[in-house]
Amino acid sequence: MKLRWLGNSCVEIIDDLHTVIDPNYVIEPEPEIDYVLVTHEHNDHIDVEKLKSLKYKHLVAPEYTLKLYNLEGIKAEVGKELDGIRILPSWCWKAEESVSYYYKGVLHSGDSAKFPDVKDVKVAFTACFPDFYDDYVREMKRLKPELVIPIHYDPERKLKNAEGLVERLRNEGINARIVKIGEVVEI
Repeated sequence: MKLRWLGNSCVEIIDDLHTVIDPNYVIEPEPEIDYVLVTHEHNDHIDVEKLKSLKYKHLVAPEYTLKLYNLEGIKAEVGKELDGIRILPSWCWKAEESVSYYYKGVLHSGDSAKFPDVKDVKVAFTACFPDFYDDYVREMKRLKPELVIPIHYDPERKLKNAEGLVERLRNEGINARIVKIGEVVEI
């Protein structure tokens, strides 16, 4: 499985299924996408123009997001599973409705500082807002992922946010690292 951070909160998973989560990206995903998954309605997680430029088979998003942007797609319901993609709870700040996604050990919870109960997390993608470092550390200690990758920051202006979180996580014995936009991480 190959993982790529595409900028903002956008993550691409290339495996048996080709999946893009939170389609507001800086660099384009690879073609032939099976699923586009949206965690919540905030425009730093979904860019409708970019979404419309993608060729994909299925769009999955919370009902509120689908209605807000007048999109056709599958309603993301907590507890539902689609081709091995589990839809889990999420608690994104000021979102009307939000979800997390888990696929073969990869967890993405939008910009939530609270994560769903899930086992066998290989890679957890997390936002890195300094006000929530304690929450991220507590949650990662609970989840015990093999690797934590900070996302949801501008590498030119907010790299220190990611560096600060990585340092805090490593100080707690949690494997974490920064990846560049477009860099491939294989698991």
